[in-house]
Amino acid sequence: MIAYIDFREGFLMSFSGFWHCRVFAALALLTGVANAQPPQEVIATDTIELRAQQARTFSFDQPVNKVTLSTDGVAQVTPETDRTLTIKGMAPGRTLMTAYAPDGKIIHRSNIKVEQTEGYVKIYGGRGPDGKRSADFTGYYCTTFGCGRADPDVPPVPFSTIISETQNKGDGNSVTTSREYR
Repeated sequence: MIAYIDFREGFLMSFSGFWHCRVFAALALLTGVANAQPPQEVIATDTIELRAQQARTFSFDQPVNKVTLSTDGVAQVTPETDRTLTIKGMAPGRTLMTAYAPDGKIIHRSNIKVEQTEGYVKIYGGRGPDGKRSADFTGYYCTTFGCGRADPDVPPVPFSTIISETQNKGDGNSVTTSREYR
C-alpha cells in the first residue's frame, strides 16, 4: 500500500488502513497460537526383544505398505510378503518401528530392543585330575540371565580336596587320617 501525503482525509484513511491490517494480522497470529496443542507421545503396543545378528519373522493381519524405524543402525526390516516382515538386530540399542497400510494409516507400532550377542567366556586356572594347575580352560556361554556350560554333554572336570589330620596318641605315636572331598 502506498501512503500519499495529503492533509485532508486521504492521509488519515491510508494511515489508519495500514494499522488496521497490522492489528488483524496480529489477532490472527494470536488466535493460531491459542489453538496449538502440545505434541503427543507415540506409544508402542509391544516390545520385540532381539540379540545382535538375530532375526525373527512377524506377520500382520493387514497388508503393510511401508515400515519406518526411528533410529538407524539398530535393526533392519526386510519385507517377505505384503503381510510378513523379518526383523534383524544389527547393534545394541532401541528403536521404534511403525508399520503403515497402503492408505497411509498406522497398522502397528512396536519398540525394538536389541541386546549384545551372547558371549563365550573362558575360565583358565582350574586344576586337572592330578591336582596340578591345568593349562586348559572351561568354557561357558553367558547371557543377561546367567551362564551355562558351553558343552553340557561333557562331564565337568573332577575336583577334589584332600584334608589330612594328625592325632597324637598317649603312647607317643601319632595317626594321620586323610579324607577326600569331591
